[in-house]
Amino acid sequence: MPHMTHNYMLGLAVLLVSFVVLFYAPIAYFWVQAVKQKRKQNKS
Repeated sequence: MPHMTHNYMLGLAVLLVSFVVLFYAPIAYFWVQAVKQKRKQNKS
């Protein structure tokens, strides 16, 4: 049986990773959209 503190650390790491993903996903999405629009303006 694994130690309790190890389980706690694992859960904390998963929580931190999911929070970072949820926080950065919209920022990355909007950044990609902005880059795409800049590219369109440069072409025309």
